[in-house]
Amino acid sequence: MKNLTKSLVYTKQKKEYQLTELRESKREQPLQNLNLYLENEKGRGVPSLAFDRLSVWNHWNFINHYINNDSVDYNYLAKSTLFSIESNNWDFFIGKLVETYDSAVPLHKAVKVLGQMLYLGWREKAIEYGNFLLKNINSKHYKGGVSKPIHSWFMLELFCKWQKIELDREKLYYPSDLKIYKEVLDNWDTNDSNLLNKLVDKLSDFHINNSDEYVKTDKNGNEFSPDFTSSDYFIFAIEILMWLFIRKDLGLVDYTPDNELMTLKINQFPNQIIPYPKEEIVEQCKAKLKKENPTIEFDL
Repeated sequence: MKNLTKSLVYTKQKKEYQLTELRESKREQPLQNLNLYLENEKGRGVPSLAFDRLSVWNHWNFINHYINNDSVDYNYLAKSTLFSIESNNWDFFIGKLVETYDSAVPLHKAVKVLGQMLYLGWREKAIEYGNFLLKNINSKHYKGGVSKPIHSWFMLELFCKWQKIELDREKLYYPSDLKIYKEVLDNWDTNDSNLLNKLVDKLSDFHINNSDEYVKTDKNGNEFSPDFTSSDYFIFAIEILMWLFIRKDLGLVDYTPDNELMTLKINQFPNQIIPYPKEEIVEQCKAKLKKENPTIEFDL
C-alpha cells in the first residue's frame, strides 16, 4: 500500500467482507467436519484443513476487532495460533503414517505463527515450535522452503541467532537478496538506540510499502509480488514484533514506539502472558487419532 491509512481502510473492508461472506466455509463447515470425523463419518485427513480454516477465521476476527474497536482481543489470536500449530501437528503425524502425505502449513505462515507465539508470551512453546520447523525444513513436507516471501527467512534467521543455531542455507531455497532484512540481521543485537530506531523505521516503511494483495510494478515496468500479500498482516507487523521480543528477552536496549505503524495498539506487546488456550474439539480429535495409531507420536 502507498501508506498506512490505505492499509487500514483496505483491511477494514476486507475483514468485513470475509467475516460476512465466508463464515460458512471458515467456521461452520470446519466445525461440522470435525464432529463428523469424531463420529467416523469423515476420514483422518479432514482435521488438518479444518484446524487451518478455524485458525484463519480467528485471525480475521482478531484483526477486525482491533480495527473496529481500537482495542486488542488477544484471545482471538491465541486461538488462531493454537489451531495453526495443531494443523501442522496433525499433518506431520499423518506424514508418519502415509509415505506420500506431504501436506503442511506453508512455511511462511508457520514462521509468522512462531512470531505470534512470542508476541503472546509463549516463550518456551515458541522455542519448541521453532526447533520443530528447523528440524523439518528439509523434510518431505517443506522441501527446503521457498525463497519468497523474504520476511519469513528474516524471522527464521532471528530465531536461529537467538537460539545460537547455524542455518545451513546451502540446503535451502534461501533468497539471494534479503533487502532491508540483511541490514537488520547484521545489527540484530545492537545496543545503539539511535540505530535501533532507524532500523525499526526502515522495517516499518518496508512493511507498509510491501503490503498488497495484488501484483505490483517497479519503476522499470517489471512485475513482482509484494512481501505481505495477505491483509491479515497489513497492519500487524509480526516480523518486527518478533525481533523486539527477542531483543527484550536478551536484555538489549529497548525500543520505544515512535512511528505510525509501531504505535498502533495491535503492535504493542500484551501487558501479561496470554494463557495458552485449550480447545476441547482439538483434544478429542487428537485422542481419536492416537488411539487408532498407538505407535505414532505427535511431535508437538
